[in-house]
Amino acid sequence: MTIAIDNPQRTGYAAEVVANAFLSLARQEGRALTQMQVHKLVFIAHGFTLALLGRPLMYNTVHAWRGGPVVRRLWQLWGERGTRPIEEALPVAPGEPDLGGDPEASDVIRSVWEAYGRMDGLELSRLTHRSGSPWSQVYGQPTDLIPDQVTREYYTALARSA
Repeated sequence: MTIAIDNPQRTGYAAEVVANAFLSLARQEGRALTQMQVHKLVFIAHGFTLALLGRPLMYNTVHAWRGGPVVRRLWQLWGERGTRPIEEALPVAPGEPDLGGDPEASDVIRSVWEAYGRMDGLELSRLTHRSGSPWSQVYGQPTDLIPDQVTREYYTALARSA
């Protein structure tokens, strides 16, 4: 069940909306993305949105699984897709706002795409598995949920070092 959020600039968008933004950017370049790439790009964009805009990009939870940060909602939609390219946009529940009215969030997504969009899934996985990353701070703990505060702190430090 998906619950539409009235003010996504305060609480975030559905993960499907963010994933579709990356899938669209890839299609514009004649490329396709794998599930792994999309999970990592969505997470990185969420992290930079928390750091730069002080708000979440999505309202869905991110979990520290063996393969890295995973958005459970996207995993539920794709299942065991593996490395097969994603051909179509994800369905978005009626009433879910899109990114059209949020140029700041759209700019973060475009910036993440420009910086990381050419990386394959393994490169993105290595990036999100770095020592000190939100995934590395949570993986193996009793709960696998990656808190937004941990993500915000990491990406704020990353943004300041750039």
